[in-house]
Amino acid sequence: MTFPIERNIRAERVRCGLTQREIARKLGLSATGYNQKENGKRPFTLEEFVKICKILQANPDSLIKKSD
Repeated sequence: MTFPIERNIRAERVRCGLTQREIARKLGLSATGYNQKENGKRPFTLEEFVKICKILQANPDSLIKKSD
C-alpha cells in the first residue's frame, strides 16, 4: 500500500523520466532500498525527502499534499 507522499514522489519521478535505480543512486541507496521506500514499506528520512525534492526540482508541498 502506498501513501500520498510515496504516490506523489513516484508520479513526479515518472514525469521527470527517471527510474527508481537512478534516484536510488543519487540518494546513495540500493535500488531495492529505494523501491521499499517508494512502495511505503520503509519511510523516507527527512534528508532523503529534501534530496528527492532537489533531484525532481519539486516543491515539497506538492509531494506532501494528498493527490485525489
